[in-house]
Amino acid sequence: MSLAKIIASVILVISPMAFADTNETSAVSLISTQQFPLPPESLATVYPPGPLVELDNGQALMAKFDKNHYQLSSVIATHQLPRYFTENLPGDLNDLPVQQKISVFIRLLLPTIKAVNQQILQVRTKVIALSHKPKMHRTEAEQDWLQGLFDTYGIKSAQIEDLLLQLDIIPTGMVLAQGIDESGWGSSHFAIAGNNLYGEHLPHDGGKYLTTPGGHVKVAAFDNLYQSTASYIHNLNTTLAYKELRQLRQQLRLQNKLTGDELVQSLLHYSSRGQAYVDNLRALIKHHHLDDFDSVKLNSAESIRYRFADSGIG
Repeated sequence: MSLAKIIASVILVISPMAFADTNETSAVSLISTQQFPLPPESLATVYPPGPLVELDNGQALMAKFDKNHYQLSSVIATHQLPRYFTENLPGDLNDLPVQQKISVFIRLLLPTIKAVNQQILQVRTKVIALSHKPKMHRTEAEQDWLQGLFDTYGIKSAQIEDLLLQLDIIPTGMVLAQGIDESGWGSSHFAIAGNNLYGEHLPHDGGKYLTTPGGHVKVAAFDNLYQSTASYIHNLNTTLAYKELRQLRQQLRLQNKLTGDELVQSLLHYSSRGQAYVDNLRALIKHHHLDDFDSVKLNSAESIRYRFADSGIG
């Protein structure tokens, strides 16, 4: 379901239950290297140390990006991405000229996607390393860490190959395309008020959410764009409806063809629009060259966070 299609007037409710590189050996943690890294949806602290800059609107964010020479053309040319993490969305992206809105939205979301995927890859790399170690030689801490991952991903077999099928990235181009489609280029109210870029409904275990005035639709809400992106990828990695996606991803990885353009064909069940939804995602990926960002890596420079006041859930 596209959030841009749902009525923008919502009520915020708190439930009472309440980094893409496909090279598996080159993952870099967003936070710091840990002996037993956590998947991104389990992190308590998602942003690295660095200055926090508070801004009023999208024009101000674009000015910061331009002043720091953060342009998509240079990112593609150098394969290097600055660590500029935008925590939430401004409420005025739709007021920008179309080409500026497109550029700003991709630039503000791209580092977060890379950070989430790189955290997944760090965990995956550790799991692969342990898979080569006989079970009898693993430490108690290693076994406990693996069991925690089996529990997190709902895997009852305790087989590492089953874990690796689910513990993997979503290609950058596909994440960008779904974020664009589901949030209307960052302009939907659910995206602005709840940092929900990907159309996720309230999960069964509760959490923060937004509703339509009648309360008929409950949509997940997040504290920041990192948590939103991590939750969306975890949803694709664990929900039964996306079993075919995970199987296709495994095949594409083995063939060295894991791209957004290839993987989106498995999203027929993500939206009631079915094939039309898949076709639109593929058109977005091709028109905006979103798969070109797959080989881009976060650089080693100091991180900067950007936050907009009074546009999110707080």
